Amino acid sequence: MKNSIEIRQERAEAIENANTLLNLAKDESRDFTADEQVSYDGMMTKIDKLAKDIELVERQEKLNAEIASNVGSAPVQKTSDTKEARSYSMFKAIKGMVNNNLDGVEKEMHEQAVNEARSQGIAINGLGIPASMLEQRATVSQGSSAIAPTNILSYADALREASVFDKVGATMLTGLSANTTIPVAAKTSVNWEGENDATADGGANFSKVELSPVRCAAYVDISKQLLLQNDGVEQVIMRDLGRAVANKLDAAIFGSSNVTGAPTAIATSGSIGTFTESAFAAGTSVASDMVTAQGVLAAAGGLNGNLAYVCSPELMGQIKSGAQVDNILSVMQGNIAAGYPVYFTDGAGKSAGVSGDFLFGDFSRLFIGMFGGLDITVDPYTQAASGINRLVLNNYVDFGVADAGAGFVKATSLVA
Repeated sequence: MKNSIEIRQERAEAIENANTLLNLAKDESRDFTADEQVSYDGMMTKIDKLAKDIELVERQEKLNAEIASNVGSAPVQKTSDTKEARSYSMFKAIKGMVNNNLDGVEKEMHEQAVNEARSQGIAINGLGIPASMLEQRATVSQGSSAIAPTNILSYADALREASVFDKVGATMLTGLSANTTIPVAAKTSVNWEGENDATADGGANFSKVELSPVRCAAYVDISKQLLLQNDGVEQVIMRDLGRAVANKLDAAIFGSSNVTGAPTAIATSGSIGTFTESAFAAGTSVASDMVTAQGVLAAAGGLNGNLAYVCSPELMGQIKSGAQVDNILSVMQGNIAAGYPVYFTDGAGKSAGVSGDFLFGDFSRLFIGMFGGLDITVDPYTQAASGINRLVLNNYVDFGVADAGAGFVKATSLVA
C-alpha cells in the first residue's frame, strides 16, 4: 500500500478533478449529463475511500514510528523525495491564503496541520505546514548512541544549512501531541559483599526531562511583485524563514544564559561541568581548554555518546591556528578537532575580541521536542502600502537535557 503522503496526493488530485467537473457544469448553467454524474459519483466514492485509507495508514505509520524510537532506529523516510513534497509550493499556498482559494496539495497539507494542532489544543491562525513535511528519520550512524535516533528537519532544506541544533546528534522528538516526559535513569552502584551479607541499596533512582510547547516565532516580508514573478526564489524565501527559526533555537539552546521566554539553556542546566580556563596564549590556550573539557567530562563518567564541541565563531581562528602550530589538536580536518566534531554558532556566548564560549558533551542527552507543524500567518495588510506580504511563523518547541552534570562541560576561552 502507498504511504500516507502518496495517498493524500492522490486524494488531492481526485478532489481537483471533481471540482473541474462540477465547475464545468456550473459555468454552463446545467446539470450533469448521465456520464458526468456517473463519473462524479465515482470520484466522490474514491475520495471517501482514500480518506479512510489515509486514517488507516497514518495510524500504522505512527505505531511504526513509536516502535522505531524505542529500539533506536527507524527506516529512512525522506519526505522531501516524495511526490507530494516535491509538488508542494509555499508560494502557491501563500497566494491561496491571500485570495481565499487554497486548493490541491497545499490545502491537504494545511488541513493536516490544522488537525494536528487541534489535537494539542492549539489553533492554526494562518497557513499550516504539518509535521510530515518537517521530518526525515535517519538510522543511527555507526558509533553514535544506540538509543538516540536522529530526526532531521527537512522543511526548507535551508533550515539545516543555518542551524547547529540538528547537526550535533540531539535526540529529536517530532510530531508531539501532548506534554512529554522522558525518564532518565540514575547511576546504580554495586558492592562487593560477603557470601551471606545483605547488599546495600544500589540507588537506582530516576530523574526526568519534561517537554511542553513553548512558542517560537519569526517573520519575513515578501513583496507582492515577487509572488507574481516568482522565478526560482521560493527556496530563497524558505531558506530565510528557516534561518530565522534556526537562529532563535540555536541562541536559546547554546547561549551562556537563558533567553527570555525560551526553555532553559544547556549552560544553565543543573550541575553542568566547568573548570578554570587557561590564560591566553596564541594558538595554544583554546586548544588546551578543549582538551581539559574532555578530562572534566571523563571524570564525571560522561565521555561517551554523541560527543561534540559547539563553539562561538569567536574561537574559530584560535582553534584552526592551534591545529597548525601545536600538537594538542592532533587532528583538524574538516570539522574535527581533538578527536571530536566541532560546530560553530552565533548562538554561543562571546565577548568580541576578548573571549568565546564553547560546550562539550554528549548531545544525545539533549532532547528537542517539536509539537506539530508550522503555523504561518499570511498578513497582506500590515505592509500593504509598501506592496509587501508579511509571513509570521509560529512554531511550538521545547528542549531539555538529561543529567547535565555528567553530560556537558562549559568553558569561556580567552582569545586575546
